[in-house]
Amino acid sequence: MTILNIGNEAFNSADVAEKVQSDINFLLARIAHLQQQTNPNPVVLHTYYEMLESRKAVLNWLVHEQPSSQRVAQSGS
Repeated sequence: MTILNIGNEAFNSADVAEKVQSDINFLLARIAHLQQQTNPNPVVLHTYYEMLESRKAVLNWLVHEQPSSQRVAQSGS
């Protein structure tokens, strides 16, 4: 993976991906727990589903996105 620069800080994208995966696991557990309730709150469930989709999109980007300079170098070979 690569280094992500956010503001003045640099983060290893593998570390960020690990945190995002942890968030996904947490949200899946919360959703499962809420769905087991007799009358789950639909607003909370909807919010958790939206958060889950967002985290999945970020994780997909982190895992599959390459820096543009690396893509150019690979396509030029």
